[in-house]
Amino acid sequence: MILLDRYLAKQFAMNVLFVLAALLTIYLLIDFFERIDDFVERGKSLGLAAKYFVLKIPLIIEQLSPIIILLGGIIVLGLLNHNGEILALKAVGINTFRITFPITGTAVVFTLLTLAFAEWIVPPTTANTNTIFYEEVRQEKPRGILRKSRFYYKDEQGFYSFEKHAQDDNRYDFFIFTSWDENYRLDTFLTADSALWDNGKWSFTNSSIKQKNTDGSYQVTSYAEMSFPLGVQPGDFFIPEYKINEMSLSELFNLSKANKGPRGTEAGLKLLERLSFIFLGIPLLMLGLPLLLIAHQRWGRDLSLAIPLSCGLAFGAWGGWSVLQSLAKTGVISPHLAAWSIHLLVAAIGTFLILQEHR
Repeated sequence: MILLDRYLAKQFAMNVLFVLAALLTIYLLIDFFERIDDFVERGKSLGLAAKYFVLKIPLIIEQLSPIIILLGGIIVLGLLNHNGEILALKAVGINTFRITFPITGTAVVFTLLTLAFAEWIVPPTTANTNTIFYEEVRQEKPRGILRKSRFYYKDEQGFYSFEKHAQDDNRYDFFIFTSWDENYRLDTFLTADSALWDNGKWSFTNSSIKQKNTDGSYQVTSYAEMSFPLGVQPGDFFIPEYKINEMSLSELFNLSKANKGPRGTEAGLKLLERLSFIFLGIPLLMLGLPLLLIAHQRWGRDLSLAIPLSCGLAFGAWGGWSVLQSLAKTGVISPHLAAWSIHLLVAAIGTFLILQEHR
């Protein structure tokens, strides 16, 4: 049986690599024709464009991993069935579930490798591709630095630090503003639980301000509510929305635990979304394999019907999964239910069909 497991695992791995190469080529060609005009119109070199597309490969692998695993398993089982090897294995008493076991086990290994990609390879390469496309090509340069949950920005007036929990409002939490005089001595130090830009002015809640007097001493005053003139507007704080996509799985986990506010919730949702998507290939494979055998038994067709049927299955599951993610973001359903319900449903149906096939 160990020899059989090795054979099936090797065949599955070879077909996964074949599908990966094919889909990766198609993806890059489509992306090339969509993006190349941006590089040409802004006079960027082909070398920069080539660097962009090469660095995007790890992200593409993560995005295609479920369909790659599904198609790899369908192809290897379809070839075995077409060559009569499935019939021969059943003739010696090996059931369908046992035949599919090494294929599913190898799929788990590929999924774990994808997780490693998502943790260590995808974040730095995605950060580089975003820098190339958004900053160098589109000239959408961030005007500060985002480090985990805080944003840091400096202009001629002073230094700003805050947390931004939502992109679509003008509220900034745990706000800090610091300015210095010409001798680099502290001039103003302002802290507030929140800062709000409204009707062209800044207002602060639960704030404290330390200002230098003319004699060089300092005065500290606290306010429940106050206004203070700052030389910036919200438009100066450009925080790219894509920055959260540059975080690793562990960084998303740490942020979701350390920050109990909206930004921590966003990080938790993003973590569940990425994990559940990466693992989607395993239940899809568990359903796709018995569907191929059913197609052969009922209509006498293997890959010619199983491949388009599997693609339709993958897009259907992805569509349902995407809808559930949207519902989770709006708070309609539990994030964990949205992340894993499709997996459980598809895996249960696939297991049932495999057991029925054995009977």
